[in-house]
Amino acid sequence: MYTYLMTLMLFFVGVAVTLLSIPFLSKMLKSNGMIRPNYRGEKIPVSMGICFIPALIINSAILLYCNVEVTRLFRVYILLFGVMSMCFAGIIDDSIGNRDVTGLKGHFKSLLNGKLTTGGFKALLGGLVGLVITVSISKSISHIIVGTLVIALSTNLMNLLDLRPGRAIKVYLLLSIIIFIFSPVFEKELMMLIVPAVIAYFYYDLKAMSMMGDAGSNVLGISIGIFMVTSFDLKVQIFWLAILVIVHLIGEKFSITKLIENNHILNYIDKLGRN
Repeated sequence: MYTYLMTLMLFFVGVAVTLLSIPFLSKMLKSNGMIRPNYRGEKIPVSMGICFIPALIINSAILLYCNVEVTRLFRVYILLFGVMSMCFAGIIDDSIGNRDVTGLKGHFKSLLNGKLTTGGFKALLGGLVGLVITVSISKSISHIIVGTLVIALSTNLMNLLDLRPGRAIKVYLLLSIIIFIFSPVFEKELMMLIVPAVIAYFYYDLKAMSMMGDAGSNVLGISIGIFMVTSFDLKVQIFWLAILVIVHLIGEKFSITKLIENNHILNYIDKLGRN
């Protein structure tokens, strides 16, 4: 009963706080020049992914207050650390980044040539954050390697998908539902720290009223990675890692947008609710 009520409370608080935050944050970004043309050429606020943060902090305070078990408290701080770190990297990329270099291969090639791009910084930080998180959870080398890669590539996955309104969030919500169904009891509460905020913002992203930017897609990606690492055993993590590697290899060779557009079912789902 406690878990059921806590999950519901965190959900409604997260949705309410996010809906209240969105108008203020949108005006703040617009007034400070954080606008960018979307895929249709319309200028809209970018970095609106910061709207996930207020609900995350308030719900974290609620969950921390209602728990005393060290392991549970630790999981909350892990999520806070991961989300805040990658949101920070995303804001940098949204504000001063350029799109001359794309793809993980391009960013690491640029780094080998002595030039650190904002995308390269984001990728390196994602790997380091993933390492810190997995080392804090397990001392097994295999778990550390797999967990680090899962978190880093999950983070970048949402960047690959966030090229059309609503696309990344649709995939995120589908993955969240699957994880929620099979995850342990406390991880369900942990997911309510961030998922309600994403649901509340979904309409704004789907209708291209604003862009969550890397500040948002990074948050989606790393939260999925953290949920995978904290909720499931090594076999499940390896399975998810294999999927991530395949998607990234495809993304390096082909346009994911073109692949989706050429598939009738995926294209229908991708465009659903957009217009």
